[in-house]
Amino acid sequence: MNEHIFATVENTRMISCMVMIGTVDQLDEANARVTVDCNDLTTDWLPWLSRRAGPDADWAAPEPGEQVMVLCPYGDPSQGVVAGSIYQNAYPAPANVRTTWKKQFADGTTITYDRAAHAFTVDVGTGSVVINCATATVNATESITLNTPNTHCTGDLIADGDIKSGGNTIAGTGGSGSFTTPMGDVITYQDGIIIDQF
Repeated sequence: MNEHIFATVENTRMISCMVMIGTVDQLDEANARVTVDCNDLTTDWLPWLSRRAGPDADWAAPEPGEQVMVLCPYGDPSQGVVAGSIYQNAYPAPANVRTTWKKQFADGTTITYDRAAHAFTVDVGTGSVVINCATATVNATESITLNTPNTHCTGDLIADGDIKSGGNTIAGTGGSGSFTTPMGDVITYQDGIIIDQF
């Protein structure tokens, strides 16, 4: 009888521990492990699931306070895996439209795609965006607009079409140098003043 009761209790424990909800307690970034506080139980260091973890890999570490689900094979928390995060009052969903995909960062940066509007938006506020590559091509069927007080090219700027300016066009550092027009005219500037044209 006692063995039967023990088996029943053990089976109940195993079933109740197979899926647990808790919040991340500690994060070990170097080893990609977290401990999770599940009510009265704090787990051992557990790995978390990733979309890719091979030659191609993703990294998105769950942080302390983040609500997660823990899957435990055989109801054993020591073999548990953090399966994913769950929205909570402290950290609600960053969007509320089903046609919107959005990634939000703690510093306010967001990456959003609105498939209904066909619009992809990256907003880093006062931060910066750096793209490192050998070559880059932007194919726009209508136009490209740069809303910035300054555009700096460190190398040659080559245009196959016209270059149109709403203000003065000055070549060279400090407003000195030469500018060749599509008609072949060469305009030479010195401190922003035309000193020769031929």
